[in-house]
Amino acid sequence: MSSLSEIKGIGKKTKDKLNRNGIYDCFDLINQYPARYEVFELTNLKDAEDEEKVTLLAQVVKKPKVAYIRKNLTKLSCDIIIEDIPYNMVIFNREYLTNILDVKAMIVITGKLERSIKRFTATTLKLKKNFANSVEPIYNVDKVGDKQMQKYCLSAVELYGYLMKEYIPNRFIKKYQLYTKSELLTRVHNPKHKGDLIQVKRRLKYEELLFFALQITYIKQLQPVNEKYQKKYDIDIVKAFIKTLPFSLTSDQKQATNELFKDIKSPKMMNRLLQGDTGSGKTIVAFILVMGVITSEHQVALMAPTALLAKQHFEKAKRYFKMFDVTLFLLTGNTSKSDREMIKKALKTNNKVFVIGTHALFSEDIVYKNLGLIITDEQHRFGVNQRQLLRNKGQYPDVLYMSATPIPRTLAISVFGDMDLTTIKQKPANRRAVHTKLFNKEDLLMVYNLIEQELNKKHQVYVVTPLILESTVNQEKANAQDVYQQLKKVFKQYRVGLVHGKVETEEKERLMQMFYDQEIDILVSTTVIEVGVDNANASMMVVFDSDHFGLSQLHQLRGRVGRGDAESYALLIVQNNESMERLRVLEESNDGFYLSEKDLEMRGPGQFFGSKQSGVLSFGHASIVEDFHIFLKAKEDAKEIVNEHERDQSRYEDLIQKIKQEIDAQKYDELWYNE
Repeated sequence: MSSLSEIKGIGKKTKDKLNRNGIYDCFDLINQYPARYEVFELTNLKDAEDEEKVTLLAQVVKKPKVAYIRKNLTKLSCDIIIEDIPYNMVIFNREYLTNILDVKAMIVITGKLERSIKRFTATTLKLKKNFANSVEPIYNVDKVGDKQMQKYCLSAVELYGYLMKEYIPNRFIKKYQLYTKSELLTRVHNPKHKGDLIQVKRRLKYEELLFFALQITYIKQLQPVNEKYQKKYDIDIVKAFIKTLPFSLTSDQKQATNELFKDIKSPKMMNRLLQGDTGSGKTIVAFILVMGVITSEHQVALMAPTALLAKQHFEKAKRYFKMFDVTLFLLTGNTSKSDREMIKKALKTNNKVFVIGTHALFSEDIVYKNLGLIITDEQHRFGVNQRQLLRNKGQYPDVLYMSATPIPRTLAISVFGDMDLTTIKQKPANRRAVHTKLFNKEDLLMVYNLIEQELNKKHQVYVVTPLILESTVNQEKANAQDVYQQLKKVFKQYRVGLVHGKVETEEKERLMQMFYDQEIDILVSTTVIEVGVDNANASMMVVFDSDHFGLSQLHQLRGRVGRGDAESYALLIVQNNESMERLRVLEESNDGFYLSEKDLEMRGPGQFFGSKQSGVLSFGHASIVEDFHIFLKAKEDAKEIVNEHERDQSRYEDLIQKIKQEIDAQKYDELWYNE
């Protein structure tokens, strides 16, 4: 049943080829949607855009010439007229066309137009009498032609298409006037015109976004609800804690605090992302929550991505909690054996413990008596498995994720769809803006002078490069090793350090600590210092080849300075002057959320997060940015479907089962951020 051999034209050799491409039966053929389509549709010159693929009618005015450029590469060129305007047409590796390109012959050419130099670079060419508007599916199946693949797929649809389930509820198909499943399968493999492609795309995008929305809605519904998750905290102690703070909370911080406390006193397990720009005061909001949870006789664990960042949090916590009955511990890979044993004992017996650390917090031998809250700082830096291991240390503890990477609402609402979202946009009144200035690479001497001015004030400087070592691909791009050697020569009287991703973790943390302790004046680095280093004496961030970074990443980098009382500066050296316009916005704005939106406009979601972290953003047909309006509708529809299924288990049973299978098959949680 459904064997490939049932399809006319598929013998043993073709079957082997299809198998090598992961196609084993007729259902695989049905689901082998084309990778793209070639559209051949005549258009007018006035409607044709430069550098875009167009199909135009032309007349040959001069016999073509063929030039042999090198082995296996020929260029045929020919003078033509397109709507009374002369052009030169070129087409590669088609020397045989000289036989049909007679003077005055009417031809249809598809390719790219360059009006300024009157050239048309063609990819296909036909005589007018042989041309008809068409849409050709391109399958990109290795060793099997597109025409063959189309024939096989259509035969499979004819034989078994009726067995393909329709998962989208009929009312939504009618509401949005979408193709049904059977219409989709026919049109996706055999579109007749551009209109079919538009309808195919609408159906595929909605289906993909609906399934995604259903998964995150369903996961959210699965979060356990139980009265024992409610935490009865002492509001008077929390208020007393807030009064001891050496500053007033911003209105955003107050709002965030309220949202967090609503979560911990509800019977539903907290699963919340607290995001805010660098310096917006997320940590103090988290500490207020810690105070509340401790008064409810529960333990708290805060996990940071590095030992240095964990130590910084620990030092802050010591200052803020010193007047209260909170036992504080720092647990990292560097913790001594005797201290570790003492911490282990306290975690087994004492409820009022706030332990701050790295992945050491979820070591097998660490046992918590009553872990009630987990805070994960820079949560995208941890693999899901690491976060889950810590979560398993308690009985459904509340979880708060913190991120200093401002994520545009468009992405946050989708990427963190199973979490509640709290955003802090305001910055404390005493937080200094970082003065940002762009420089050409020819201005390096001026940059060095500005660095020296800061060093003379006994301040410290970060210098960041995109590469660790010289690249064989792009030798012009600045690398940390060369810049480090260069700065040692230029600033002989100062101490220059070098840290990057290939430095061993212990050595990296030792160097970062030296910089923190002001034993290094200039720290040369790659983006390993992007998040979390809090050195109030560092007043200048210099970034070489800034055009190789996104706006959000540059904003994160400059967030490493401006943490003390001194005026602080970010000097961005631009290699390619064409990038000046894109980066100019950094001179004008210190608002991370505004910059993240601009970054998204310019770079798209994949580049925004980087390939390692794109996760769920890698849709096959939809774009969470361009199709966000579809996603919002799909999200509402998903909520309706899940709610109706909760009330009546027989409704949408097949669809919910499919969603469950996809969640299980994909280990869905791991998609949020792959490490």
